[in-house]
Amino acid sequence: MSEAEVETEDDFKDAKRYMSERGPFSIQPAQEWKGPYPVGTFDGKKVVSESWDISKLANDGNKDEVCAKLGEMLELAASGSSENRLMMQEGENGMRVVHVWFGPNFQLFRHSHPAGDCTYLIMAGELTMGKRTLKAGSTVFVPNQMPYKFVAGPDGVEVVEFRSGGRIPGKPGMRIEENSLEAVQNLIDDYKANQHLWIAPPTFSDTGHVKPHEAV
Repeated sequence: MSEAEVETEDDFKDAKRYMSERGPFSIQPAQEWKGPYPVGTFDGKKVVSESWDISKLANDGNKDEVCAKLGEMLELAASGSSENRLMMQEGENGMRVVHVWFGPNFQLFRHSHPAGDCTYLIMAGELTMGKRTLKAGSTVFVPNQMPYKFVAGPDGVEVVEFRSGGRIPGKPGMRIEENSLEAVQNLIDDYKANQHLWIAPPTFSDTGHVKPHEAV
């Protein structure tokens, strides 16, 4: 064992003396890439009805229609994106780090989260937010509960989300911020038009370097 390796091992032992409010020192090895969910592998309407805040679109007379339409949108969206949880600490202020891939031309629906402030790091590919196109190395800070949306670039985009507490107790984790069912239908139509391009890269950070969608 080299001197450097010995020093590293000693550092790990010493780390046991330190404790953050978020937990002790820890290492999370790279996990196996989890790809998107093909349409039909889960019930989107059920997910929406049980765990989304749809109050911007729903009233007493159309809740079932709204859940069905959003469920259709969600199932299509899940076929063009994937989420890999890299670190999930327990506790109110636990650090949560999530890697997300979005396929080529993917339009992320307008939404918000009452889950604390979030910083996005663009790892590969690019996205357009408003009038700005952001490439790898760019960051975006989204304050808690702020509505936002973006569009993935022609090769797709990979982002890493960083959150460190701030969830508002009792609120659903997802709030839809689209203004009408017509807007939701436009998203559904766009998803269907781009679905043939949504072939996930082999693993993390391959977007833009490996382009499986170009073989389609």
